[in-house]
Amino acid sequence: MLKYLNIWCCPVLECIAQHFYECNNLETIHIGYVQNIKSLPRGLDKLSHLQKIKFEACPSLVSFEENVLPTTNLRVLLIAFCKNFRALPKCINNFTSLRELKVSNCSAGISFPEEGFPTNLTSLQISKAPRIYTSLVEWGLNRLTSLQELEISGEGCSSVKTFPEEGIGMTLPPSLTSICIQDFENLEFMCSKGFQHLTSLQKLLICNCPKLTSLPEKDTLLSLEHLCISGCPLLDEGCSRGKGREWSKIAHIPYVRLIKKALKAKLAKHSGELQLICFSLFDLVKRLVNSVQHLFSKLNVLFSSASSNDYAS
Repeated sequence: MLKYLNIWCCPVLECIAQHFYECNNLETIHIGYVQNIKSLPRGLDKLSHLQKIKFEACPSLVSFEENVLPTTNLRVLLIAFCKNFRALPKCINNFTSLRELKVSNCSAGISFPEEGFPTNLTSLQISKAPRIYTSLVEWGLNRLTSLQELEISGEGCSSVKTFPEEGIGMTLPPSLTSICIQDFENLEFMCSKGFQHLTSLQKLLICNCPKLTSLPEKDTLLSLEHLCISGCPLLDEGCSRGKGREWSKIAHIPYVRLIKKALKAKLAKHSGELQLICFSLFDLVKRLVNSVQHLFSKLNVLFSSASSNDYAS
């Protein structure tokens, strides 16, 4: 009984199957680096055990047909590095079991669902999707009353100068335990008012916000256990231990990490070596896959030959 379907690195594959009506036990679909796949088979909405769907690096995938996804049991939906993917299902707000949603590095024009997101999400990651971010803020991020983990990347959101956005009264769900914000090129300060009800917040990560100068007030960060700041030179200076203007706000936090220029430069220096290692690993995996395919081909020939001999005798 098929429970997990993983398809990886199949450059000529265009279609998985015509339908999945007989795969009643399927729980996970994970498809990656399949350049020509454009859609999902029919019948997925009938699979009562299907909980996870993940697409990564599938450039021909543009959207999902309406009513193709299961609305009552899907818990995880991930779409990443699908550069032409433009639209989430309009009815995604009806996905009553959906807990994790990740939309990362897809088309910059990807649109926000008309009816919004399901309010029972516990984890949300939005990256390089400025239209979704803008619409999400207008719709009301605080509607996600079960949200625990929030990760937002602000490429294309050049007008954002505060987080949460003070001018429009943006508020965050009090249920949050972890926030990661990154790549907001014009972000200048964190709005204390938007953090004042986050009494469960334990982790705050801020990356690549070069104009950011200040954190929320100390009394909004009392529950924080882990603070990591990277690629924020003005904030780095303010958070210097014992003497920075922001130090009094974070002195109580057990784990504070400031990733400064020296470390970033060191990583950049060795980026070529890291790339080479990655390419080597990819090549090794590719060779292993080819070897396994070759082995199966030989076994198939042997079995066919054995079957023919048995039949002849």
